[in-house]
Amino acid sequence: FVPLYDIGSSGINAEYGGSDEQIQTVLNSGVTPFLVKHLAQTDVRVLTPAVRAVGNIVTGSEHQTQAALDCGCLTYFPALLGHHKESIKKEAVWTISNITAGTKTQIQAVIQEGLIPLVIEALRTGDFNTQKEGAWSVSNMTVNGTPEQIRYLIEQGAIPNMCALLGVRDTQIVQVLLDGLNNMLETSKPDYDAICRMIEDCGGLDKIEELQKHQNKQIYKLAFDIIDKYFSTEDYLEGENEENFEFNPQNIAPEGGFNF
Repeated sequence: FVPLYDIGSSGINAEYGGSDEQIQTVLNSGVTPFLVKHLAQTDVRVLTPAVRAVGNIVTGSEHQTQAALDCGCLTYFPALLGHHKESIKKEAVWTISNITAGTKTQIQAVIQEGLIPLVIEALRTGDFNTQKEGAWSVSNMTVNGTPEQIRYLIEQGAIPNMCALLGVRDTQIVQVLLDGLNNMLETSKPDYDAICRMIEDCGGLDKIEELQKHQNKQIYKLAFDIIDKYFSTEDYLEGENEENFEFNPQNIAPEGGFNF
């Protein structure tokens, strides 16, 4: 095969990424399509640095991320997210987490490629390093996505898999997950009652209540605020809105958008 571009000399550190200026140097060299093409490699010695290099490019500005997307990189990610080698899967989910930190249009590209269910599956079944990247992927989407995109994320089963990780010892990931759940609840106003039910039904409410005792003040405060704001209202306690906000996991956001 053609030797893979020397990532070190490209200005993108294989472990820690690079500055926007370094990333732009790589883009200006015209090597990006070459890197993207290697995402189809079966030799993990070539595939691993290729995925890392593309992932590092999308850590840059939204325009630099778009340059990688314009080269068609997302078409390779269904295979990468289902790769038998866990380290490849982890790199792939990490790359998606950087894209979902981008623009709404870039998030939509991830959705259109059918990658969100695969990211959620990685969040559910991957090793912990992969799950951490999955947590960032979904949480970033709740920050940067439209209400329709966030609702699609919920429909794909994100909430139970986010709640399942609320008991881990990694305080950063717990905070990321709580932020994501809080953003989902905030976006679904005024019909957030169904989201509350989902969180309760999968055992998430019990975990959030327990996190009110957490030693980390940010986690304690966020857990307290979620309980106080969404689980202590009359509407939630009485279940008055239970039938008003239904999710169908098989649906994709319609062209006309959802009504909140």
